[in-house]
Amino acid sequence: MKLAKGETKKSGPTAKIELELEKTLIEQLQQMEGYTKISKSEIVTTALLRFISSHKDYFPPEH
Repeated sequence: MKLAKGETKKSGPTAKIELELEKTLIEQLQQMEGYTKISKSEIVTTALLRFISSHKDYFPPEH
């Protein structure tokens, strides 16, 4: 996946998580994976990292 300016690819330890998502979101993710050949895990990880970096206010003050 193309990284945004200033981003570096991270390759830390991984873990599995089970989520319940809207069906249309899952379908879109599958289409993106098929078109780009980028794994669903990498697409979701990139999206979550970007979300977290934009929403530091969601963490408690001591984080």
